[in-house]
Amino acid sequence: MTVTVTTAKSGRINIFTDGEYRFTVPSDVWYSFPFHDGDAITEDDLSAIKTAGNFRLAYESAMRMLGLRAHSEKELERKLKAKYGDGETEAAIEKCKKYGFIDDSSFAREFARELSERKNYAPARIKNELRMRGVSSDDIENAISELDAPDDGIFRALRKLRLPPEPNEKEKARAYRRLLAMGYSYSEIAKAMKSTDFEC
Repeated sequence: MTVTVTTAKSGRINIFTDGEYRFTVPSDVWYSFPFHDGDAITEDDLSAIKTAGNFRLAYESAMRMLGLRAHSEKELERKLKAKYGDGETEAAIEKCKKYGFIDDSSFAREFARELSERKNYAPARIKNELRMRGVSSDDIENAISELDAPDDGIFRALRKLRLPPEPNEKEKARAYRRLLAMGYSYSEIAKAMKSTDFEC
């Protein structure tokens, strides 16, 4: 087979064999291999170039996602595997871990604190959110143990609901629905409502 290349956008190289498009890689990946436009090439050579290119693209994609917000390892892995192969994804994840860009323990603490302080979620809801992101049970428990008492969150949430001094049944039902969705139990909500001088 004869390989030919064209320049693509964003400093990438389109690779063709015998005039048929095969794939695109970052230009420095292409130039790291000893091939030139018009050279003979094998399928094994193409596979090596594609793997190296996909690893680079997977790593760059991971860094973009981590630049927007922190991710757990499993969460980032799921997103990368939707676009890249298992091998390239695992290599990109390992490189991120090597340089400290992924740390599930730190992620769990920061994410739990954000959900508690900004959204006033109950520990039960926070645990569920962390489990959905693939965080280990130990990291979840450690993160939850560092949070304020659950009562603080439910009272902050009640204040944000801006209930009137004497809420009617419809207003109380709406408050219950909101607080249940945030992970609080019926008993926790009833106790909080009573201690705020609301009759339940």
